[in-house]
Amino acid sequence: MSDNKRNNLDRALGQFIEAMRLFVPLELEKEHGANWSDVYYSSLTDNQKVSWDRSIGQGKSPNELIDFHNLKGLALNQKPWLRKFFGRSTNNLPTEFGKIADARHMFAHYGDWDDDTAEAAFINMIMIAKKISMSELEEEIRNLKEDKSVEEQIAEVQSKKKEVEPALTAWFNNVKPHLDIRQGNLDESVFAADLAEVSLGTGRAVYNNQSLFFDKTYFTEGLTNIADRVIKGLNGNEDGENRVISLQTGFGGGKTHTLISLYHLAKAGKNISQNIKVLDKLKTQPSFDHANIAVFTNTTNDPTQGRTVDGIHIKTIWGEIAYQLGGKELFEKIRPNDEARTAPKGLFFEILQSASPCLILIDELADYCVASSGIKVGGSTLSDQTISFMQEFTEAVAKVKDSVAVITLPASVQEVANSPQAAAILQSLENRVKRVGADTKPVGEEEIIEVIRHRLFEGIGDSVITEGVLQSYSTMYQNLWSELPSRCTKTEYFKMMERSYPFHPELINIFKNKWASNPQFQRTRGVLRLLASVVSDLWKRRNNLNGNHTLIHPSHLQLDNLDSLTGEIKKLYGMGYDAVISSDICGINSNAYQIDQDKPAFKEYALTQGISTAVYLNSFGSEGVNKGVSVKELKLQLIVPEGFNHNSINSSLDELQNKAYYLYYSQTGASEQRFWYHTKPNLNILVNNALSDIKEDRVDSEILNLLQDKAGRVSKFKAIVNPSGDIPELKTPSLIILKPSLYHNGNKELENTIKEIALKKGNSDRIYRNTILFLSLSSNSRSMLVVAFREYLACLKIRDEFQSTLEQDQKVDLKSRIGDASNKIQKELVTAYNQVHKYSSSNGISSTELQQFSESLDRQISNTLYEKLKDDEWLLEMVGHNTLKKNNLLPSDGTPIQTKSVLEAFLRYDDKPMISSKAAVQDSLTKYCYNKQFAIASKSGESWTKMYFGETISMFDVDDETYWLVSTKDYEAWIASQLASGGSEPVIEPSSPTDLPFPDPQPEESSLTTEKVLKQITISGTANAVAFNQLFSSFIMPLKENDVKIEFTIKAKSKPNYPLTENSQQYKIVKESASQLGFDLEQEKND
Repeated sequence: MSDNKRNNLDRALGQFIEAMRLFVPLELEKEHGANWSDVYYSSLTDNQKVSWDRSIGQGKSPNELIDFHNLKGLALNQKPWLRKFFGRSTNNLPTEFGKIADARHMFAHYGDWDDDTAEAAFINMIMIAKKISMSELEEEIRNLKEDKSVEEQIAEVQSKKKEVEPALTAWFNNVKPHLDIRQGNLDESVFAADLAEVSLGTGRAVYNNQSLFFDKTYFTEGLTNIADRVIKGLNGNEDGENRVISLQTGFGGGKTHTLISLYHLAKAGKNISQNIKVLDKLKTQPSFDHANIAVFTNTTNDPTQGRTVDGIHIKTIWGEIAYQLGGKELFEKIRPNDEARTAPKGLFFEILQSASPCLILIDELADYCVASSGIKVGGSTLSDQTISFMQEFTEAVAKVKDSVAVITLPASVQEVANSPQAAAILQSLENRVKRVGADTKPVGEEEIIEVIRHRLFEGIGDSVITEGVLQSYSTMYQNLWSELPSRCTKTEYFKMMERSYPFHPELINIFKNKWASNPQFQRTRGVLRLLASVVSDLWKRRNNLNGNHTLIHPSHLQLDNLDSLTGEIKKLYGMGYDAVISSDICGINSNAYQIDQDKPAFKEYALTQGISTAVYLNSFGSEGVNKGVSVKELKLQLIVPEGFNHNSINSSLDELQNKAYYLYYSQTGASEQRFWYHTKPNLNILVNNALSDIKEDRVDSEILNLLQDKAGRVSKFKAIVNPSGDIPELKTPSLIILKPSLYHNGNKELENTIKEIALKKGNSDRIYRNTILFLSLSSNSRSMLVVAFREYLACLKIRDEFQSTLEQDQKVDLKSRIGDASNKIQKELVTAYNQVHKYSSSNGISSTELQQFSESLDRQISNTLYEKLKDDEWLLEMVGHNTLKKNNLLPSDGTPIQTKSVLEAFLRYDDKPMISSKAAVQDSLTKYCYNKQFAIASKSGESWTKMYFGETISMFDVDDETYWLVSTKDYEAWIASQLASGGSEPVIEPSSPTDLPFPDPQPEESSLTTEKVLKQITISGTANAVAFNQLFSSFIMPLKENDVKIEFTIKAKSKPNYPLTENSQQYKIVKESASQLGFDLEQEKND
């Protein structure tokens, strides 16, 4: 029989009994409810009931008392219940449980081994696991039976997976958690090691079963050295002062785990050589068969009532040690001292010598002494007597060469009772214990990770795959160095990743350093318990996880599945964080979930939920400028090779800042923003509550108020907002800005409103139909404008109602939010009101959309809209000759046209383009008259009084009914008639049309002789693009005969809505024109 087979059976038995302690209560409770333990109890023998009652009285749970020796009785007495699992084989179950119990009994006696018994136990455990559908237990025991290594098991898993890049191998395909982790068997007792239970052979198999215990134990340097000192001491090869060992660390520092390790080593003695894994870790092999062991903890013996065992009433620690080492015989040597509760003097050397080799393990002694300080013993107390005994005891241990004592003390008085009495007790114990033996630290700072990895995982995976995974991270960190903390690109960090695998080192750091800064957090045990629940949850969900899970990141935790983690937060920081999780982080109603659902790029990776989780975990254990987590640190904790783009984290954070109810952030000077969660609601929740009070009609009213304000600033149009009554006749370009509820939504209200205004003035038909345009909301942008306004109004509501109760940081935040919301409204108003409409009788409603935007709505209308209407030829600043011809507005021979009729035609009839002003027609007619395309005549009665042809017209008013357009032929006929009647042909002086009428520039002859002649004139200044249109008519044409020389500089700058790029159309036009005309073009690029 190989040592490996023996240890594998031990492991299998431990796994099996733990599974039964899960299965039996769960299934019996379904049948019998909370009374399930009564049903189990009824199956026990009388002796078993006595033992059961005693253990329950000592605070044990019924689950822990299910054991090999009483499962057979359950199988005999609960066959109807068991039949639904085992069917016809139910009658065989008592025999099968019996064979398993025989194997356990055989194993408990080293050397008494039978292969058939072991084989039968393996077969029966596998069969039972299969019948109760515990597939992982079945696989685990089968692997142990076949002596299949963890590496072989992992290789099988990988062979069944699709081809995957080794560097992208998921952690759960490379490492395998221990069975209890995979099953989720993670109640408090799993990580609360109980030395007293181990010494009694009860409690969890993970501690009581030697093979399972050492499978999950990492031999730290401290444990290795302590074990060496203990074994050497029990071998009789250690000096006295080294045989009293003090372990003094904080809660969860590994003291109790170390004592259990020593217990198993001392109990096994030479037989520990059968466990190769343990033997390899020991510096010295035991030479003793086994040691006598005494265990005393703060629960072993009640200070007031003592403990009764084998008919003996034991009242003290010295009574317990003597009894446990040598039974009644050694107890009798100090019975009087025990009964009187007075510390023995000079007696313990003989007791220890009689029991050697012996190991005495004393745990939580300070707590026991504080509890016993209330028990009076003569003029002292039981606590005083116990402290006095420790001097006698440690001196005796030092004298007996093959006896060893290991005593644990708390690191601080706060771990016992924060009182002067407790401090004095601890000081006294330290003086007595340390004076004889040197203290030792079981777990070093850098060893905690290894302790965790050995407890949680059966192996750490294929080293080639692990190396590939970590190298992919290293490459990614090097490529993104500017986006991440500088430490992650250094060699030390890579080594840390190697030590932490499969955990990302930042997850370990959160628990080990940040959370552990709270004195109530149990360092090693606390980190272990939390990470166990994380691994268990991820393992169960491994086939449904999204994204790359090469390592276990902080963002991968699903908090609503981790009761141990949320429970720890409650214990350390109070009850308020449940609301934080449900509101902002986890669940379909959380803000993070909703953000992910709205953004497909986020949803694929549950990105915002991951960010929220990471921020939450980093919210504890640091204060001041280091409170929370920075963006760079978040990226380090979230990004994975070939995963989402790191910039998505910034985008998601922006969304979260706007929506999360409990998220806070700060930024000091040039430092990065840091984020954390707090139980105090931020302004988002107040805003959200206020939003429900902001009704749509209030929003529409506020939009109209803002539109009215903007309308008063508009130029080039008469802007009218949401006209409620008759709109008068309008003879200039007018823009009707419609209320926000009128937009294209399929109900025709918009169309009907436009048609009604365009055609009707009250009950009569509208005369001037070609002067009105309409501006409405875009259906796509309306919701954004409404949201912006609601947020703005909600902030104002909070300011008005909560100003006196808000904290200073909230007031600052609120002021900033109001400013941001106001700016957002301006932007959204411009974007939303981008639909322009015009009605015509022939075509109905025509629409165009603004796609370039100004910084405000008034500028949008005055500039952007105006220019677009010109570009699209909806609006004319000059009326083309062809346009006049097309619309039959040119004179023909014998048929003059009144100039007012031309103007009225463009104002009245909606089949024509609109004109920017009366001047658009007047200046155009003047120009064509000057160009001799027709004449303009003035008329009195039925007679022409004057005709203008090839010249400008002083004081011409197109709206004057005395002016007419006359054809060239009719003009020539009129000239001929004037000559025939004795008149003279008019002299036409060279002139030019103007955009605005100007007087004849030719001076009287007399003025040339009487006024001073100027040598030259120079006009200079700065003009914008609109004013530049007037330079030609105002300066160049009047001076064209005076050798005009033009020197100019045109400068244009990029603007947000009108950027100048080398590929933009306007730049190409300018560049080509400059080239053709021989002008220089200079360009200045941004830095």
